[in-house]
Amino acid sequence: MTNEQKQDFTRRITQANRGELVVIKYEILFAYLQDAKDAYGADERELFKQATRQASVVLQSFEDALDFKYEISASLYAVYDFHCRQLSKAILHYSVKEVEEAEEMLRQLYDAFKEAAKTDDSKPLMQNAQQVYAGYTYGKNDINESYDMQVSRGFLA
Repeated sequence: MTNEQKQDFTRRITQANRGELVVIKYEILFAYLQDAKDAYGADERELFKQATRQASVVLQSFEDALDFKYEISASLYAVYDFHCRQLSKAILHYSVKEVEEAEEMLRQLYDAFKEAAKTDDSKPLMQNAQQVYAGYTYGKNDINESYDMQVSRGFLA
């Protein structure tokens, strides 16, 4: 994952509510899976292992966040656990097949969570984060982001 992608994900996380956060985590997962596929194509074994492990960490975070009061949690746990094991096999056998299969199935869940997130109108989880404003300010094709630096975020020194 590039530094630019990390910065974009970080910015989006600071502004996200619960539904949006799940969608962002899926997008982070897919970025790591894409990194693994790219590394496999370039025959970079260590980069492949690293990206696949990072994808497994994201899947593990999904497992850890499940609330088993709801019936669907057991099904989601089974899906996430299966794909964690598949990614481990991918590392062990240096195979991209499992990575591609995981991405294909998890894309379906992503689409469902993305639709559900559209109906979530709750407030952002991070209350004291800087506000980000984006717009066309200097040129036709340039988007500049500015941050509200005037607001106290609760930190005093």
